[in-house]
Amino acid sequence: MKLGHCMTALITPMTEAGELDLPALSNLVEKLIAEGCDGFVVCGTTAEASALTREEKQQVLHCVLKQSEGRVCVWMGCGTNNTAETLDLIRWVNAEPVDGIMLVCPYYVRPSQQGLYAHFAACARVSEKPLMLYNVPKRSGVALSAETVIRLAQDYPRIRALKQACHDMEMVKAILMANDQVQILSGEDGYFLEGLREGISGIVSVAGHCMMPMIVKIWEDYQYGVENAELDQFLKQVSNQIFKVSSPSDIKAMLALQGWCTDTVRLPLVPLDSMEKQALHDFMQQHALL
Repeated sequence: MKLGHCMTALITPMTEAGELDLPALSNLVEKLIAEGCDGFVVCGTTAEASALTREEKQQVLHCVLKQSEGRVCVWMGCGTNNTAETLDLIRWVNAEPVDGIMLVCPYYVRPSQQGLYAHFAACARVSEKPLMLYNVPKRSGVALSAETVIRLAQDYPRIRALKQACHDMEMVKAILMANDQVQILSGEDGYFLEGLREGISGIVSVAGHCMMPMIVKIWEDYQYGVENAELDQFLKQVSNQIFKVSSPSDIKAMLALQGWCTDTVRLPLVPLDSMEKQALHDFMQQHALL
């Protein structure tokens, strides 16, 4: 399985008219690779996947694959709150040259643990790629339990990774103790260092769009036994800043201020208002991000 340590949960750049901006996406992919990013998750939460058509998802994926040219791993988000639709997406992605598939917990419907098990088991039976489960209870309204992840990984070897977007380190420890073949990545920038202490394999970062070299530095330092508290504190500050408004409005605004794309998002998301943009500009200027 090809899985990075310092991955990015890619945005989907859009023109001011709300159409895909594939040249901006290509430029962003190249910038991040040059900065040390070793993997991308395409069409996840940060990509506004729920607002993209199947054709648009295909265009985005092909753009990232073409630009990255096999230099880094590429994982595709296929999760929905409809099992049949998720299976259909997996069947499509099976034919694409991706390294794996990420599956968010079905949102809105709030299934039981048995429902989550049955959903992901159905996905594992269809997938021809390694699977990464995505535990993000703040957004999905339901949380995977350690027991469910352990059971799924034992029963379905395709399930190889977990993106843990919550501050439940006891869950991380329980999973790794039960199955050391499962790799766990932080889905929360602010908890990256805490996760490394508990044995996670890396991060799928949002802040990395604008500060990937610092994330790489935290990772590399830790491999040499050094906890970079100063950079960790800065990452926490940036993480707090980019989730003040509904993501990815903040991170797109940051990238727009740096000149990488517009700040366009699709409804029901909206761009930052003038006061929010000014506060973000001041923060970025203060911390040398402009």
